[in-house]
Amino acid sequence: MKKQVALSVAGIDTGNGAGVETDIKVFEILGVHGILAVSAITVQNTLGIKEIFPISSELLDSQISWLLSDFKVDSVKLGMLYNSAQFKVINDKLRQYKIVTDPVIYAKDGTQLINDIEDYKKYIIKNTTVLTPNAVEASILSGVKIESKNDQEIAAKKIYEIYGVPYVIIKGGHIKGDYSFDVLYDGKDFYEIGYRRISEKNTHGTGSVFASAIAAEIAKGNNIVDAIRIARDLLQGSIAYGLEIGKGIGPVDPFFLLKEIMKYEVLEDMVKFGDFIVNTQNFWKLIPEVQSNFAHSIDSNYVNSIDDIATFRGRIVKTWNNNVKVGFPAVFGNPTHTARLLFSIISKGYNANSLINIKYDEKIISLFKEIGYEVIEINRDLEPAHGENKTMQWIIEYIAANYGNIPKVIFDKGTKGKEAMIRFWTNSLEEMENSLGYICKSL
Repeated sequence: MKKQVALSVAGIDTGNGAGVETDIKVFEILGVHGILAVSAITVQNTLGIKEIFPISSELLDSQISWLLSDFKVDSVKLGMLYNSAQFKVINDKLRQYKIVTDPVIYAKDGTQLINDIEDYKKYIIKNTTVLTPNAVEASILSGVKIESKNDQEIAAKKIYEIYGVPYVIIKGGHIKGDYSFDVLYDGKDFYEIGYRRISEKNTHGTGSVFASAIAAEIAKGNNIVDAIRIARDLLQGSIAYGLEIGKGIGPVDPFFLLKEIMKYEVLEDMVKFGDFIVNTQNFWKLIPEVQSNFAHSIDSNYVNSIDDIATFRGRIVKTWNNNVKVGFPAVFGNPTHTARLLFSIISKGYNANSLINIKYDEKIISLFKEIGYEVIEINRDLEPAHGENKTMQWIIEYIAANYGNIPKVIFDKGTKGKEAMIRFWTNSLEEMENSLGYICKSL
């Protein structure tokens, strides 16, 4: 198997929010082999940068030279470069490559990351193929105060004229408005890419993700305008899935792109679980009068709605001869009780991915306790009159408010017009199958 190769030259972010390690993540997500040369080690976390230890120009030169002696590099992404000596190494070693430059003049906390700005313009900006400044950086490079989309166009054109950068894209994240517009200028035409602004504080690493995604797409042979559009789509999703970690500004998460792969794996799991149901002796004894269904989600960290949860389109039913029939196919977004209940549990921060409703029976409850599960009973008579689609949410809200912890086995003895039921959730398919298999064997 062969892959295109992209080189990142940037600093190490010890908090793994931006920098060269984020570039490598993005390269690999987009199917490109990433290699790296380190320009500095930054001591930082989500609260900001504490110290910067720049790499000597000799060591930077050695890293790049050794990489180029072996790899065929298809594109280069430049992030943090600290001083004039480093700029000259880049100019000497990489100016013939297609270079995407994220001009990180200042970190998000205001720390200056690039010194010797005039030499930076001379040795780095003028050798760049695609430049991706935000409004603050573009103002420094162009001398234009940027407060609007029109200002972005004026600044992009001026940067093109001053430095001869073939593609200048000024990001709109720092400009106020309900929409964020990135403005690209290629020397002839302006292109606008607009997205509704996401209200999300965890935005560390946006510049790294955007520029490295462009570099990855260029390495794969995409034209630059398409590469920028693909990169912007990736960035939008990465912001939406920003990570709530640390005490400050958390990083964006480009791994959200793997959701579609996760969904494929979930559908495979649904087939496996369907086979388990059909082939497990006594499974029919678990099926209530209203029948069963099974809900299975992608990684709970990426679940936004029941669209990320699969259930069987039909139900799991008991046939006349005590066999079991599974209502394939599995589909996402089917608003079953099991999907809504699983989503409610995940929304409370639990690492849950599987849930099934089964028949209420004291023997089954005893077997769950025998396995070691905590069990809780809900009195459905306490449920307010709020409509059928609110029941599952109410169950979880009631347990959370009155008991704190949400046990994996929740049962009720029914109420008028409602069958008694056990609802069982786990954080793995293996646990689900092992537990239900034990119960079926014991009935």
